[in-house]
Amino acid sequence: MPKIAHHEPITDGDDLGYVRTGDRRSITFALKFILGVLQRTETDMRRIGLTGGWLSSILACTLIAILIDDAGAEGVSGERAKATGLVLDSTGKPLDRATVLVYEARVSKGYSPFCPTCWADCGKHVLTDASGRFQIDDLRAGLKFKLLALKSGYSAAFVENVDPSNGPAPTVNLKTRPAVEDFARVVRGRVVDRFGDPVRDAVVEPHGVFAEQRWGRGWMFGSGLASDPMAVTNQQGEFEIAYDKPAQRMILKISPRGMAERLIDESTGSDRKTITVTEGTTVVGRLVDPGGKPVANAEIALEPYGPNSGRSIGTIRIGTREDGTFSFSNVPPGRVWALFPTMESLAPRQLARELVPIEPREDGQTLDVGEVRLRPAHRVRGRIIVSDGKPLPPDVHLTLLGNDGFDSQVGDVSRDGHFEFKGLPKGVVRLSPGARGYELVDRAEIVVDQDRDDVLIRMRPNSGEIDRPML
Repeated sequence: MPKIAHHEPITDGDDLGYVRTGDRRSITFALKFILGVLQRTETDMRRIGLTGGWLSSILACTLIAILIDDAGAEGVSGERAKATGLVLDSTGKPLDRATVLVYEARVSKGYSPFCPTCWADCGKHVLTDASGRFQIDDLRAGLKFKLLALKSGYSAAFVENVDPSNGPAPTVNLKTRPAVEDFARVVRGRVVDRFGDPVRDAVVEPHGVFAEQRWGRGWMFGSGLASDPMAVTNQQGEFEIAYDKPAQRMILKISPRGMAERLIDESTGSDRKTITVTEGTTVVGRLVDPGGKPVANAEIALEPYGPNSGRSIGTIRIGTREDGTFSFSNVPPGRVWALFPTMESLAPRQLARELVPIEPREDGQTLDVGEVRLRPAHRVRGRIIVSDGKPLPPDVHLTLLGNDGFDSQVGDVSRDGHFEFKGLPKGVVRLSPGARGYELVDRAEIVVDQDRDDVLIRMRPNSGEIDRPML
């Protein structure tokens, strides 16, 4: 059974870096203890009407500056880098004094043992100059960044996969956001922490809308539903997000940096709703091979059980450290999650995953799942055969889906149709090919209880008519 511990939250996550050398457990314990005392001190200060959030932030930065070593993640060096780029409006004119923020960071190679918004570089921000240019200095070399560009009166936009070593970031074009006068189209909110203080720079995204549709009144789920693809909270924690026509309710995902994501279902209208976000739960464990040895640089995923269409927070991913340990911070409580090492990261080692169901229940909780032991894996080899005897199209791909629905692999297919998948646990898998102009003849589900080298997938030319269902 997972072990549960309770603690005061360490920090809001904005300024905290990471200890990556020496005796991690001892240093981490000492750091948590010191910052836990600071957090409790701040709590007492708030109770008497004082704000002390700066206290732990300043001392956390001081401690981390002494302890941090950038060489702990694969491909991350001690060298520094700078991200540069250009922000324009939709007509190509430069935008002066737009904010550009480092929202996430990821390692260039392997799997990061830290959450994307938990790197110390996250939160660094600058304003563009009169020519729309920006430069963010003193970033870690070897990381790829997700930048967020925003300016009042414009819709915010992300810039993905910014690698400073490759030169300037792609140019950002921000669209003008017209004022919305019909409050039946709008959800207005204010995001605060558990002390009631505003949470700035939280990303708000629509996941569902309840409105009058062509078929009648009902829910629609998915991306691109609203006039605003996303909103970002301002210094007061406020946001406004609009649908393109009157609606009754919207499901929104709130993603605050260094805190747990939250899904909300709110009504439209002129009133501003208060939404509280919290630190969430920390989930820790250790990945080991069948012989009990630690498995380093493997990817661990957390995926919620339950509905997926707009009503579920997405998958959270993290990497294992050299000693096989892993730590998920800011996991939303009150849900059942499936924890599992991904097939893709285990395939080269010919190891198979174990799925562990967990149930974080409270904020400030540490849930220790203990050792997650891997098993010897199986492989599947085979060939795709087309009935017209022609070579396969060059863009053919093959996806393997696990029987539990939580994991998948995308495999390469040679021009003569051969394929191979490794790192498969025992069970049922479904093979889903994609080849332009062809369709499956039979269902491609197989039982994996040993190595399989005899799998044939038969396809035929698509007539171009309506797709026929696979019965």
